[in-house]
Amino acid sequence: MGYAEKQLASGETILYRARYHWVIYLGGILLLVAALAVAVLALEQTSVPGAAGRVRALARVGGILAVAGAGLVLFRAIRAAADEFVVTDRRVIHKMGLVAHETRQCPLSKIQDVTVDQSVWGRLLGYGDLGIETASERGQILFPRIRDPERLRTAIWTHVGTGGEVASEPPPRPGSSVERLSELKQLQEKGMLTASEFEEKRREILRDL
Repeated sequence: MGYAEKQLASGETILYRARYHWVIYLGGILLLVAALAVAVLALEQTSVPGAAGRVRALARVGGILAVAGAGLVLFRAIRAAADEFVVTDRRVIHKMGLVAHETRQCPLSKIQDVTVDQSVWGRLLGYGDLGIETASERGQILFPRIRDPERLRTAIWTHVGTGGEVASEPPPRPGSSVERLSELKQLQEKGMLTASEFEEKRREILRDL
């Protein structure tokens, strides 16, 4: 179970989970290709008289490139497994890091705009950066180099609203005041409500008693 699943409130469901594009491995792949090219060159030099020193030097360079390339690919793979970019029917969850991680969340009602930044290669290969402008204090939430960013933007606007207009918050579900207060507390603990919003909603529930 991922981080996002553990953070879901009662009745909350995941609409879309974005993934990194394979282009994040490109640097490591290029290093591995370079290592292979150096290895081939070293093999060719083995038949040349007096080239033993050159072969050893090429072997060292190829080894360094291979280790660096494999390390970079492994690092990117761990990063791809740890980072989460999730849209639920209530909020956006942005979590980065494995052990020490940074998490940002934003209710869908506070999304002001969603932008996609793609280079020429990004459009050809199907990746790009997606930025979510929010009304929260921390501003933009960035989903970098993800697959099919347009699909993620569609998933957000389909639920939030059309034409960039934010949909109104859904009416509270029926239930006792105790149940409503309990759910309200859960939403605050999940980071979906600020302290002032929690206090305002709590007062509304108490007024209905």
